[in-house]
Amino acid sequence: MGDRAAERAGRGPGEGAVWFDARGLQHGFKEHGGRGIGTYVGALAVALDGEAAPDRLGMIVERDAELLQSIPPSRLVFAPRALGGRGRLATQLHQHAQLAAWLSARRPAAVHFPAQTDAPGLLAVRSIVTVHDVVLHRHGAWYAGGTPDAAGDRAARLRFRTMRMLERLAIAHASRLIVPSRVTAEELARTLAVPRARITIIPLAAAPRFTPVAAPNDAAVRARLHLPERYLLHTGGSDARKRVPELIDVFAALAKDDPDLALVLVGPVASGDGHPAVRRALDATSARHRVLLAGVLPEADLPAVYRGAAALVLATRHEGFGLPVLEAFASGVPVVATAADAVREVAGDAALLVPVAEVGALRAAVRRVLDEPELAATLRAGGLERAAQFRWSLAAAETLAVYEEVSGLRLRDP
Repeated sequence: MGDRAAERAGRGPGEGAVWFDARGLQHGFKEHGGRGIGTYVGALAVALDGEAAPDRLGMIVERDAELLQSIPPSRLVFAPRALGGRGRLATQLHQHAQLAAWLSARRPAAVHFPAQTDAPGLLAVRSIVTVHDVVLHRHGAWYAGGTPDAAGDRAARLRFRTMRMLERLAIAHASRLIVPSRVTAEELARTLAVPRARITIIPLAAAPRFTPVAAPNDAAVRARLHLPERYLLHTGGSDARKRVPELIDVFAALAKDDPDLALVLVGPVASGDGHPAVRRALDATSARHRVLLAGVLPEADLPAVYRGAAALVLATRHEGFGLPVLEAFASGVPVVATAADAVREVAGDAALLVPVAEVGALRAAVRRVLDEPELAATLRAGGLERAAQFRWSLAAAETLAVYEEVSGLRLRDP
């Protein structure tokens, strides 16, 4: 698109339209790429584009940003770029001051922030905020020593408290809060005293590209990524609740009796908040040479990676939803996980779950899936049936209904 065409496109739907914050599709934006938030933004953007009238829904990105997926030019609304670089402080100043002032001046009918960490604390327009979880508000102690925000020095602790305060302001200001699960709705109401009437539950779904049917390039993708023949898979970040070091210990115990088995970690594991603990666990394990840090992968590669796995294994102690569970289900891959409340809600009876407090029990559960073909087949069939109950088209329709209620506008063509 030429500069003038881009400029025209960047005007996008203006006043009298609802805007969706699509900055999560920008390369490097808050490490959303490769995490559930980035997947949510991308899948919802596509589904919303298929449902909303062209002139009634705009999508916010920063000018000249590199996008991880394309957005129709007619929907683009260009927000100002952050001043002073991409550091944490500059990003937060931009969000809570520059972006808030720009939105308040432009005055869309409403704006939807797809993560509570992306919403300005104070805003002079109606807002909708998706709250994926409240783990940092409920379990901040989990992150002590595990993230830069809770590293122990006074400035870091102040920054952590300030960010949580600003999140609370954004949540308190929002006209409506969207959450992905009943568990998160209950935790949000209980932890931050949000009236239940302001909360709408809209579950996520696996993208259509996740299917059990092998694609012609699956083997080539796995070869390019140097994936082993037999592997367990973990997708997501490395923050403390994911318990990746504990998962590495579980794998090491399995590896002693299974010399061909490997563990593949997909996502920002080596760069996320919990990466020092992951590195320590890797350095301490005798199975280090069989643990592959695949990093953040292109969305197009993920289905092949899922389909090649013997099982998806999660050691999490808390989730707001658990999207990797549905992606594995849709790919025909058995799931073995700890029974965190939201994981249990999403998985139903289709996964093999162990108590959250007994992460070591994952070893025996994974061993069963590897050694009992009938059990693995039952989990695959149940997972496919469960995944079919979640659809992005339904999520988009329910999200648009929230937009219409908050804005008072009709966003869909008759």
